[in-house]
Amino acid sequence: MRLSPIAARITAAIILVLLSGISLSAEEKAPEKNLVLPGETFLVQGRTAFIFWPEESKRKSPQPWVMYAPTLPSYPDVHEQWMHQQLVDAGVAVAGIDVGEAYGSPECQAAMDDLYEELTTKRGFAPKLSLLGRSRGGLWVSSWAVKNVDKVAGLAGIYPVFDLRTYPGLKRAAPAYGMQEAELLASLPEYNPIAKTSALAEAGIPICIIHGDDDRVVPFKENSATLHEQYARDGVENRFELIVPRGQGHNFWPGFFHCQNLVDFSILHANRGAGIRVKRTEPSRVATYRDLVYQPEVSPALKLDLYRPNDSTTCPVVVWVHGGGWKNGSKDRCPAAWLTAHGIAVASIEYRLIDRAQWPSQLDDCRAAVRWLRKNAGEFGLDPAHIGAWGSSAGGHLVALMGTAPVPENEPVSSRVQAVCDWFGPSDLLTMPPNVVGNGRTEQDVADSNGAKLLGATVKDVPELAQSASALYQVSDDDAPFLIMHGDADPGVPLDQSQRLHEALVKAGIDSTIRIIPGAGHGGKEFQTEEVQEQIRQFFTRHLFQTQSQH
Repeated sequence: MRLSPIAARITAAIILVLLSGISLSAEEKAPEKNLVLPGETFLVQGRTAFIFWPEESKRKSPQPWVMYAPTLPSYPDVHEQWMHQQLVDAGVAVAGIDVGEAYGSPECQAAMDDLYEELTTKRGFAPKLSLLGRSRGGLWVSSWAVKNVDKVAGLAGIYPVFDLRTYPGLKRAAPAYGMQEAELLASLPEYNPIAKTSALAEAGIPICIIHGDDDRVVPFKENSATLHEQYARDGVENRFELIVPRGQGHNFWPGFFHCQNLVDFSILHANRGAGIRVKRTEPSRVATYRDLVYQPEVSPALKLDLYRPNDSTTCPVVVWVHGGGWKNGSKDRCPAAWLTAHGIAVASIEYRLIDRAQWPSQLDDCRAAVRWLRKNAGEFGLDPAHIGAWGSSAGGHLVALMGTAPVPENEPVSSRVQAVCDWFGPSDLLTMPPNVVGNGRTEQDVADSNGAKLLGATVKDVPELAQSASALYQVSDDDAPFLIMHGDADPGVPLDQSQRLHEALVKAGIDSTIRIIPGAGHGGKEFQTEEVQEQIRQFFTRHLFQTQSQH
């Protein structure tokens, strides 16, 4: 059947409308937004929203979650990727909705209401959530929180804004509120979050904030410090964890985005909001910065965790080097972190294991960590003149070399350390039993030993290299002071490895102390006693607080 021209035009118009409808529908299902992690984008009342989902096996019902702000088209960005990854790895979803430059206005709050409604009624998200605001996102989350205290399990922030007058200023903020500057000024008691934060304190909403004290964009005093004072006045200061990196401003300093305190806080309160029973914790006195890259030149890059006393201005630092026969071990569990209670920061480092590299890469990595700490000391409030090293077993072997082996010539930044605590580390690879044929060990056993894999050959074949990798042969009169601890029942590293090193140090005029622990094996509870800890504390206090050393 042939259509008339008029009918044909009508039919074409109908088809065009239908096709347009299909296009719009597809657009609604897949709005464009660059996500720094795998996730989902969708529309809520015409606005782009997103979710970073935990993997299926880690999802829960109801789903714990964090509402993040600001979610402009480019946020969250790559700087926050590590932080959000920790959340989803812990089974916590992260969600947000793009509102534009709304500065916590009623329009902004309404959009957050819409997202909350969508997630809690249609997607199984928990009715109470944790909030996380970065910079101007602080206006978003705090404005929403003061009106929804019954829905908030916790509030975290990275240099967050709470006072419109400081950022963006009333002139810039007024259009988002549909007002002139003078009208917004008159309405501040109703709209400015900092004027209403007593609602958060009265409800006992837990808060965790990291904010530099030299922030010129979002001044610390008028924002985070003022909110903290409100909590103190209301007698709920124990619900507020405040981390203040000295000298830091409004920037992309890694410490802001690798702050384990902030991550742990958000995970804890997101889980509580989902009804998951979690033990209550007091605000930490230690600021923990996790997975800081100190050696980007190798692949994968090497990282360290930094534990820093939260209430000190500048403090010395001890590098913890883990054991594990140069083939195992991790920076993640740091038995030296208790030193922070005594004003000493601790950096727990990873280094290349023997499946990745051979000697001297392991020592090179330890030295690179010291150089990084010295170079970045100002940013983290560390004393670059006082850096110590402490390690156990293979880590003891490495720290002993950090204290004895000559540092590389022409280092742009020195890797010298000022004190060494060596826990039962091999000091002479040439005489370590696994490296020597005999007592039931064959040539093949020696070739398969960790020592041979470290050096790339048996000690018999490379004796000079083995000597260069042994602290006993590197002792000189300018070495760092030593505290050596070793069990007299150690089945892995003979006691004489430490005794001979101690004797060589004393002979060279070095301040060295050896503590032989009766009945102790290769580590164990005997090394965790208060007496042992007190001796270590005294050693590092004496050499890292009270002496001036070259670096």
